[in-house]
Amino acid sequence: MKRVLAPAALALAVVVVIAASGSAAPAASSGAAATQDTLRLSLDEALTLAQRGSAEMRVALQAVQVAEGQVKEAAAAALPQITGSLTYNRKFDSVFQNAAQDTSLGGLSDLFRNTSFAAEHSWTADLTATQMLWSSGRVGAGLSAARAYRTAVRADRDETWADVALQIKQAYYDALYTRDVQAIAESGLQLARQQLEQVRKLRQQGSRAEYDLLQAQVDAANQEPPVVEARNAAALALLTLKRRLGLALEQPIALTTPLAFGDAVPVVANEPSDAARRAALTSAEATVQARRQALRAERALRWPTLSAQATVSHAAFPADGSPELDEFTRGIDGSIKLEWPLFQGFRTFGAVQRATGELRQAEARRDLTRQSVALDLEYSRQELHRSLSTLAARRGTVALARRTHELASVRYQNGLSTALEVSDARLKLQTAEVNAVAALKDYRLSLARLERASGGPLAMTTTSLDAIPTIVPNDEVNR
Repeated sequence: MKRVLAPAALALAVVVVIAASGSAAPAASSGAAATQDTLRLSLDEALTLAQRGSAEMRVALQAVQVAEGQVKEAAAAALPQITGSLTYNRKFDSVFQNAAQDTSLGGLSDLFRNTSFAAEHSWTADLTATQMLWSSGRVGAGLSAARAYRTAVRADRDETWADVALQIKQAYYDALYTRDVQAIAESGLQLARQQLEQVRKLRQQGSRAEYDLLQAQVDAANQEPPVVEARNAAALALLTLKRRLGLALEQPIALTTPLAFGDAVPVVANEPSDAARRAALTSAEATVQARRQALRAERALRWPTLSAQATVSHAAFPADGSPELDEFTRGIDGSIKLEWPLFQGFRTFGAVQRATGELRQAEARRDLTRQSVALDLEYSRQELHRSLSTLAARRGTVALARRTHELASVRYQNGLSTALEVSDARLKLQTAEVNAVAALKDYRLSLARLERASGGPLAMTTTSLDAIPTIVPNDEVNR
């Protein structure tokens, strides 16, 4: 019976294993397919991903947490300080040990034996409360400095996010630009191959010489390296964007925000005249305030401090080492302490000198920040004017170049032009298309940089490219 059941059991096990592997294979393949699903990503979604996963933002957020903790630490100096302690002491030898063991001393012997002088085992439980009554403004200055530092760190966080957002926008626009350039290169290759096919047919009909066919073949072959280069640039731009967003490099993504505008182009309605909203200015001013309060705290070290302290103590001296509750005796002490640093080896003088130098450094950095922010704003404004004028100058150029290429192709078919004219028209068409895409990317980046330089969103409106002058007015140039 056992010999009959053994092969049957073995066959059943094989069937189960095959069924399990068959069911697991689709699951594995579906999981692999899930990981390769294309992630559709708009610019706003990319910014959201960067805000959550950027390493720079994580560092800035943790710096805010550090500043919040410093504010709490500074505020704690003005609040009561309460500590508790439990101490066990084992006395192995004492100068009062003989007196504690001498029964002839009567009650005095018991006194030594039940006090900390000669008790072999002693337990002490203390509860101490300390309150600062007066510190010459040191505590208040420290708290103000911590709050100012927190303000500076929060502003640094906002400044960091503005930098990260600009980097993400630039990487996103670069990916869109390289994708469009790839499409233009591939279109140019397709036109060159169409021209080659047309020349080959004309050669078969005897209306074109072998030289024309060879020239068309060389022209089509010369279009292949730009396509390879454009595809490589587009792939590298996507890798750069993935790295900045913290995505897996093998994750396919599709960019949904177009680079081109619609019928109307967004323009700045009211250009910012200053960068008062810039977080860098807030941080620099808060840093100056923090240094000023730190100097005040260092100067306060020259003056006395007044504090009060109270201690509740319970002590027990059990003979066997394990005390009972009724063996503890209570003691209550209170004190007021006035402490005046009369001479500390010129430490306070050096601290005040250091804090004064740090304050002057912070003021100088604040002034430099103001100049840098003003220069950045003016530079961004001028770049916006230039890019908008360039964008307006590119309007209609692509349509004209495409029409020129069409006419050159027709003229060549009718024997009215040469293959060189067709090739030249196609290259001009590609150049016009690339310039148009570059102008779009440049203008979008200029808008992003002006928003970054001004420290906040821009007031926008829309207009037609035909209404935009291609040359900046003289008053804008000379201003």
